[in-house]
This record gives sequence, structure tokens and C-alpha cells, in this order.
Amino acid sequence: MIGKLGFCRVLRWFEEDLLRHLFQNAGTLLTGNMVAWVLGLITYAITARLLGPEQFGIFVLITTFAFIIDALVNFQSWTALIKYGTEALEDGKPNRFMGLVKFCTLLDFATACIGTLIAIAAVVLLGQWFAWNPETVRMAALYSLVMLFNLSGVPTGIFRLFKRFRLFAVQNIVSAVIRFIGILVVLALGAGLWLVLIVWMVATVAGYLLLLILGWRELSRRGYLEYLNTPLNESIARSPGLVGFLVATNLNSSVLLGSREVDTILIGGVVGAEGAGIYKIAKQLGWIPAMLSDPLYQAIYPDLSHLWAKQEIVQFKRLIIRSGIVAGSLAAGIWLGFALFGAPVISFLFGTAYIQAYPIAVLYMATMIIAIFGFPLAPAMASIGMPRMTLQVHLLSLAVYFPLLVLFTQAFNLVGAVAAVAVYGLVWFAIMVILEKGLIEKEESARIIDHPTPGAE
Repeated sequence: MIGKLGFCRVLRWFEEDLLRHLFQNAGTLLTGNMVAWVLGLITYAITARLLGPEQFGIFVLITTFAFIIDALVNFQSWTALIKYGTEALEDGKPNRFMGLVKFCTLLDFATACIGTLIAIAAVVLLGQWFAWNPETVRMAALYSLVMLFNLSGVPTGIFRLFKRFRLFAVQNIVSAVIRFIGILVVLALGAGLWLVLIVWMVATVAGYLLLLILGWRELSRRGYLEYLNTPLNESIARSPGLVGFLVATNLNSSVLLGSREVDTILIGGVVGAEGAGIYKIAKQLGWIPAMLSDPLYQAIYPDLSHLWAKQEIVQFKRLIIRSGIVAGSLAAGIWLGFALFGAPVISFLFGTAYIQAYPIAVLYMATMIIAIFGFPLAPAMASIGMPRMTLQVHLLSLAVYFPLLVLFTQAFNLVGAVAAVAVYGLVWFAIMVILEKGLIEKEESARIIDHPTPGAE
């Protein structure tokens, strides 16, 4: 009876415009992500079978290394574009908005170039860590060139700001299709790791370029390109705190994205390339529930920014709590289904050589449920204007996580690695809830003082 009442209450939540629109926008993204994920999983399965555990592990380490450097160096400029772009458009200042677009585009280009140079230079050190032969080092250096084309910050901000989530779905599907077709060609040719990496490069670069083209096309369609000559210094001067906000949010995003993949590199150093490949498959499957949270994360930030800007604190808090409960509950259902039927799926897709990934994937997916319950916390903190606090929480959590990851992996192999992930998630979630609750209560108290109840002394 209690469960039925709880279910009915959740259904009533969707009668609210904010929650309904959030899940509608996220649903558009989820459709594209689902198609891309299914194609990506099949592509990964074909690649794993084609290369074998050892070569597949090397492939995973090379692609993961490039992703980490890209995440750490390439600024996620969309966060600043959404916050300050929203304010500029709310004030009816399209020229200031386009000045921000230009500034963020230049920042994307500069960090893409710097990231590429750093990655190529760092390949030598990574090769020594894993005792790679010269050919593998050359492969990693070549693959690092993909980040030169990562100018996706501004298009990402544009799509989220104008709620053009369907374009994200198009880009994800196109990139996944190119990668899938490419790997089928490699399979037909019976080629090896070199050609697999080239296919991955072509698909990744094509996705970046398509995103860039669609983003600027959207600006042209809305008539904003006529303000392209707006001086940069004018937009920066009229966006107080822009540089500090940009640095803090991008360090936060970079640390978060990088930390998601650093574990694969560290595990490869402890248990070898084959273990890293097994762990990567487990993560790929364990991230299935994230197909829910990632679209919601992208969709909720603009909504929270609008609510906080309008000082609608009750709605702000309600959206955080209810969206987290719904997403986390759905993720728990997905985990139960995978726990029951995941083993034959892995055996069918990847082959019996990779069946040891099943228990690791089940455990990893369980840890992801924690993160999905808390998916609104980081965008909410950015909306409040406290991205530095989120960065500090991430750094503190990582200071606990990485030493435990190495120690637990050495002691308990891949099960230990997942245990460290669970500790990291719990520490991050607990601190974020406490801090954010305090900030919201402080804002509510300030509003009561500034706007006391009529008739109150």
C-alpha cells in the first residue's frame, strides 16, 4: 500500500511543468544516446573480439589517455556561456551574448592546441610507464591529434541554452554510425590495431566537426551572427566574475571528466593492459544507467540557472530533489535487470574470454546509482554561482579515491578498484548534500529578512 502511494506521488510530480519538461528534453537526448550507445557497445564488442584481450587493452589505454588529457586541458566553456549568456539574453543584449560566444570560441581553440601539444609530449612518459614498444608510442601520438578538433564547448552551450537537444542526438548517432561502419570494414579486411585507431579518430573528429557546424548554423538561424563584430572586451567587462567562474567551472569539469578515466590508466599500471581492457568493458556496461543521468545533467542546468536567477528557491530545491529521486530509482531498476541477465549478454557480445567482466560490471553499476541520485547537485552548485566549492569537493574526494584505488587494486584486483569507486561516490555525495543544503537555507533566510511576511514585526 505504501509503495503504491509512493508511486502515485511520483506520477503526480510529472504534472509539474518543470519536471515534465526536464524529462522531455532529457528523453530527446536519451533517444540519441541509446542508439549511439547500442552501436557503440556492438562496436566495442567487435573490436574486443578482433584484437584479443592484450591488444584490446592497449587500445583502451591509448584512447583513455587521449581523453584524460583532453578533459584536463580543454576548457568546458559551455558552462560560462550558459550562465552569462542567459543573463545577456534576459537583459535583451544579443551583442553581449555574441561577444561571449566569440570569447569562448577562442578559448576552445587555444586549449585544443595546447592539449594536443601536451598529449604528444606526454606520450613518451606514458610509454615508459607501460613499457610500450616504439610502434605503440607512435600510435598514441597519432591518436592524440583528435583533440585538436575538439571545439565543442560553444556548440554545446548553444544547444543547451536554446534547448536544441535533438541536435545532440543527431551528432551522437552520426559519430556512432561512422565508427560502427568503420570497424566492420576493419573486420572484413582482417586488419589490426593501427586501422582500428584510425577508424576511432575519423569518427571522433567527424563528430566534433558536425557539432561545430550545427552550433554555428543555429546561431545563424536565430539571427545572432549580425552581432559578430561585438568587441570582446565589452562583453567581458559587462559579465562580472566571468573569468573566475570560467576557471573554476572548467577546472571542476576537467577534474570530474579526467577522474572518470584516470582509474583505467592506474589499473593498467597495477594489473597490466589486459586487466585494463576487462575493467573498461565493465565500466562500459556499468555506465548503462548513466544514459539516464547524462541527458538529465545536460538538460537541468539551464532550468536551474533560470530558477536561481529569478530567485524561485522553492522550485529550485524541489527540482533538485525530485529529479534525483526519479533518476536514481530508474537506475536501480536497470541495475537489477543487468544483475539477472548481464552474464549471458557479455558472453554473447564479447566472448567467453571477457566473462570475468560480469561481476565487476554489476558492482560498478551499483556504485553508479549513488552518482545518479546526486546528478542535480553539481549543476545546482554552478547555478548558485559556487563552482569553486564543487571543485574543492571533487579534489577532496579524489584525494581519498586515488590512493585507495591503488591500494585496493593491489590487494583485491578489480573488485578492489570498484570498492574504491564506491567510497569516492559516497564521500562526494555526502559532502555535496551538506554544503548545498546550507547554501539554499542561507538564501532562504536572506530572502525572509529582505522580504518579511506582511504584518510581521
